[in-house]
Amino acid sequence: MKTLLVSEDQNALENTSQYLQSIGSETICYHNALKALDNLDEISPHMIIIDAECFPRLWKVLVQFIECDPKFEKTLFVLISNEEQSDEEQEKMEQLGIKRIISPDLSETDKKVIYNLLTQNNLISERDSTTFIFTHPLTDAIITGQIISMFSSVIIFSPEKKMLTNDIKPGTIIKSCTLKIGQAVTEPVVKVLKNDSTIQFQII
Repeated sequence: MKTLLVSEDQNALENTSQYLQSIGSETICYHNALKALDNLDEISPHMIIIDAECFPRLWKVLVQFIECDPKFEKTLFVLISNEEQSDEEQEKMEQLGIKRIISPDLSETDKKVIYNLLTQNNLISERDSTTFIFTHPLTDAIITGQIISMFSSVIIFSPEKKMLTNDIKPGTIIKSCTLKIGQAVTEPVVKVLKNDSTIQFQII
């Protein structure tokens, strides 16, 4: 899995490249968009992230140029932008092939957006790269298991010992959790949405 990241903003480069590397993507960074284009064949990226703030006009030309090459027909395009997009603008971006838009600061939501895009396109393995553990809010038992699916801010989790979690009711807030995605470890607070054969959590 290889990502080409193009931005003149050092903050955006560092934030995004560090996260991509943590989930297993080799990341090649360029400050100069034209130099990145010159080396595109050699890099052969699975995903291209380009900063629309730094290249407000050039990014459209680059995306259209790259998409004309059949070698890159499966390449994913992500845009870095701080601007809020209207529905009409979002539709235009989709027509151009832009799959997602993230911010230069790369919020937790942006990280989930990238992660979900890569797993949905089978560029990283969801089960192999994610781990979720939490402490039962009443018994303090450590609950382990397997993430079945993760999309947006929702985690569907299959506990290893289901009997230990049968008394956890929907609406319960669980503060003692550890979520590992690749090499990135966070301690989110989650809310139980559903508890039957699996547990559905919402990261809050």
